[in-house]
Amino acid sequence: MNTVLASQTRVNENVVRLVAAQVLIFAIATILTGWVFLPAYLILDFFVRAFTGWRTPFVIVARQVADGLNLPNKPIYAAPKKFAAGIGFVFTLLITTLLLTDQILPARIVTGLLASFATLESVFSICAGCYVYSYLVAPLVNKYNHREA
Repeated sequence: MNTVLASQTRVNENVVRLVAAQVLIFAIATILTGWVFLPAYLILDFFVRAFTGWRTPFVIVARQVADGLNLPNKPIYAAPKKFAAGIGFVFTLLITTLLLTDQILPARIVTGLLASFATLESVFSICAGCYVYSYLVAPLVNKYNHREA
C-alpha cells in the first residue's frame, strides 16, 4: 500500500479513546499487581494495531461500547494512531522484559509513563505519539514522497 493511501485512512476518535481507556486499566493493574501477562497481552494488542489491519479485542469492545453509548463517529487520520501504537508496542515490550528480569521499580516507572499517555488520550484526546508522528515522521515521509514524484 503506498503512503498516500495509508495517510488517507481514518479511524473513529471515540473508539481510539475507549481503547486507550482499556490500556490505562491494564497499565494500572500492572503497576498494582506486577502480573507480567497484562503487559504481555498489551504487546500483542499494540503489535496488531500498529502493524496489521486486524481488529483486536480492545477495538471490538471499544466499538461495542461506542455503539451502545451512541457516540458519534469522529473520523481522524489512522497513520499517527498506528505510529503511536508502535510506540506502545515498544513500551510494553520493555515493561514485560523488565518484569521478567525482576526489575520491578523500572517496570513500574515505564508502566506509569504508558498510563500517563493512555490518560492523555482517553480523557483529554491528546495523543503524544501523534505529535511525534506529526513533527518528525510525517515531514520525513513527505520529503521522501516529494523526491519520488
